[in-house]
Amino acid sequence: MKKSVVLIMVLSLLLSLFVQPFAQTNTAEAAGDQVYDKVVLRGESPLSWDGENHPLTFDESEGLWKSEPVTLSGGIQFEYKFVMDNEWLAGDNLRFQVPQTGDYEFYFDPSDQRKVDVRPATEYDGSITLQLTVPEETPDWAVPTVATSNNSFNYSVTPLEREGETFTVTLNGQAGEELEYRYGLGDSKYREVIEANRTATFTEEGTVVEDTVTEWTGLPVAKNVSHNFNHNPFIPSPNDDVEITVEVEHYGPIDEGGIYFTTDGSTPAGARGEASSGEFSPLEVVETKTENNLQRSTLKGVIPKQADSTPVKYVVDVWAADGEGSQYADTNSLTSAEATEFAYYVENYSSPDWAKDAVIYHIFVDRFYDGNPDNNFGVDPSLPLEEALKDWMGGDLEGVLAKLDYIEELGVDTIWLSPVFEGPYSHGYHPTDFMGIDPNFGTLEVLKELIHEAHDRDMKVIYDFVPNHTSSEHPYFQDALANGEDSPYYDWYTFYEDGTYETFYGIEELPQFNNDHPEARDYMLNEVVPFWLEELEFDGLRLDYAKGPSYSFWVDFRDKVKSIDPDMYVFGEVWDSREKISSYAGKLDGSLDFGFHDTFKGTFAFDGSMQSVVNYVEENEAVYHPEYIMTTFLDNHDLPRFLYEAGGNTDKLKLASFTQFMLPGSPVIYYGTEVGLSQSANHNEFNDWKDRWYREFMIWNEEEQDQELLKHYQEIIELRQNHSALRTGDFHAHSATRDALLFERSNEGERLIVAVNKGAEAVLALDEELELENLVTGERMTGDELTVGANSFAVYQVVEEEKDIEHVVLRGVHAQDIALSYDEAAGVWRSEGIHLKNKQKVTFEYVINGAESTSELTFTPDRGGKFEFIFNPVEPEQVTVLHPSDKRGQK
Repeated sequence: MKKSVVLIMVLSLLLSLFVQPFAQTNTAEAAGDQVYDKVVLRGESPLSWDGENHPLTFDESEGLWKSEPVTLSGGIQFEYKFVMDNEWLAGDNLRFQVPQTGDYEFYFDPSDQRKVDVRPATEYDGSITLQLTVPEETPDWAVPTVATSNNSFNYSVTPLEREGETFTVTLNGQAGEELEYRYGLGDSKYREVIEANRTATFTEEGTVVEDTVTEWTGLPVAKNVSHNFNHNPFIPSPNDDVEITVEVEHYGPIDEGGIYFTTDGSTPAGARGEASSGEFSPLEVVETKTENNLQRSTLKGVIPKQADSTPVKYVVDVWAADGEGSQYADTNSLTSAEATEFAYYVENYSSPDWAKDAVIYHIFVDRFYDGNPDNNFGVDPSLPLEEALKDWMGGDLEGVLAKLDYIEELGVDTIWLSPVFEGPYSHGYHPTDFMGIDPNFGTLEVLKELIHEAHDRDMKVIYDFVPNHTSSEHPYFQDALANGEDSPYYDWYTFYEDGTYETFYGIEELPQFNNDHPEARDYMLNEVVPFWLEELEFDGLRLDYAKGPSYSFWVDFRDKVKSIDPDMYVFGEVWDSREKISSYAGKLDGSLDFGFHDTFKGTFAFDGSMQSVVNYVEENEAVYHPEYIMTTFLDNHDLPRFLYEAGGNTDKLKLASFTQFMLPGSPVIYYGTEVGLSQSANHNEFNDWKDRWYREFMIWNEEEQDQELLKHYQEIIELRQNHSALRTGDFHAHSATRDALLFERSNEGERLIVAVNKGAEAVLALDEELELENLVTGERMTGDELTVGANSFAVYQVVEEEKDIEHVVLRGVHAQDIALSYDEAAGVWRSEGIHLKNKQKVTFEYVINGAESTSELTFTPDRGGKFEFIFNPVEPEQVTVLHPSDKRGQK
């Protein structure tokens, strides 16, 4: 007789001590109706985050969409998402805690889109029923759990249910298979004390086992202690005391708590109000609510204000004054060594100005240009394209160096290089040496020459950095795998009881690098990071899978990077909700904007509504810190080419790219997009290596390049670089229809009106009557509406009435403002002689009529003496400073 699995996820979620509830749900149309034409399941391995290999079918009887069975490993928290008619489900990734290894079917409910409905698809013919007696000291409220060889020895996913004086659970498997297991109290920190795992065998008639636990490794003080980085302000300045809030669920008394913090980069430690490392600050209970005997208490405390550029680290515990021991947030550990290390960075948070202005060219090195055929060690020219794209194709650092003229003529000012770490693959994301250049890419000397040459052209260079994982071929991992706990690198990775290890998205080739281990973190921050930023002089780092390492790591990372150069730019790949992405503000300077990509592909490639673009920008501005730079892109190495998704329609690409360059954020051009590089095959027709088709070789034959598209990109780059309002100005939407959009970018210096229309000719309303001048044609018009031609785009400058300048002051050179006098004959404003020191740079600005001011200007004298500052109303940001011995001026 066959039995279907009976582990019920709802029960698991309700009873498990420390498992978080599923994400909130959204309501759509009623179930029973087929609301969408297609729904696709995407997720981490064995699924994929792109393509359509896991389509769902609509079940009319239930009104739900259903997937084919997917094999999952037990005990993992599996992340996934649905894509409905090419639109991603809004919000965070959905998460499913897999109860045991087996096949599962995913269900999508159009009326409850964020509901986690994952059902077992494996049938079993055997079972084991466990009946457990626990020691008397076990708290009455604690729920025993069982960790097994079928759930990766996860102590939180399989709870037992109380039946009188015992606890019981029935597990299913194939008859004849042996199960290894041991008990806990919802966490490995509270497991039974036993020499070896227990064993039992699944049988068709159902094996019944009576077990007794005599001792636990520890007893929880509370049901759950949660801080979850709830500190206010979230990005503290040197003027801020920081309030810490902790939520505790408990049955017994919890009446005290503490914060143990350090300000020197060291690890904090302490217990029950006594700091053993760092300082102590008390937590006080401010509120307690009781429901069904469960108490929910809120505790608050304060970490006092700290100096600028201080990395603050802290751990939190709570306890009962009359009891023993304490429990720490958020791991619920009984010792501070196993507690979550929280952290924040104290500074007047800002990101580099050059990064806000940057136009970034993203180069996938192996696919860009072959500058030296002698280093094509991994290239097999006999392979057909379909196979060649899986391997090395010959692009190298000498190739990038050789094409700097092309990159400069395109107009970009920043290059983003894909990883060139030594490793087994051409993409570079599987490092076997964090400080080695793979010979297929070239040499360290060539990379230094490339960066030096780019700097000589006033171009910045960003490196794609991979701190989250290594290749399984990395010698440190191989040593840990071979020697276990005897290896000096064992704790540089995370190994589990069953011999498995923490990986990047379940990929065994990519073991997770444990940056929370002190020695591993020290290596990463004090050896690896300085290598790339000091020895090689990169200007910034794009951080692969930034949500892998802990926030504590990123605080130390920021402290290290900014100590090397405060103008260094660090931005992360955080493929998640806005709220998650925003949580890295104060630690990173910015992030890649995957929401932009999804919105623009939906709007322009798949003919969605222009209103979604307005919604996207306004939602970004509502969530992100104004200094947090969002980096926008239409395609990249992990996503299909925009032009391919747009059916090869370059007009759609022009409309999308023009709009991209007119909107907030630093725009990225993925190599080849500017000349019409697309895909030779449909990635959806392949089960593996889908991304090979997003990474085809750059087109260098000018006859094959789309020269009109290239010119278009040069023009929009120049337009953005010539108008600061397009780079950092405010955004305001005037009108939006399904096909047309009218919006404004403005700062103190200019107001620009941008019109985009992907449909038939449209008349769009302005919020006020304006006189406009087309920045390309020079044509002028006045009115409170604008006619936008079919499939067109344009940008206009608002013609402002000239204001008389009544007075000008010089600010910043001395403590007090310095008034300038007007020279009517020359038409300029002049200061009196101001004494400056030789080689001492001054930063200043001119303030006009007490209100408007120029941007910050700089001047470094090449001699000492009195200098005359001259303000020209025609060229307000021109730097003209005269020395008595140099009447021609210094600029």
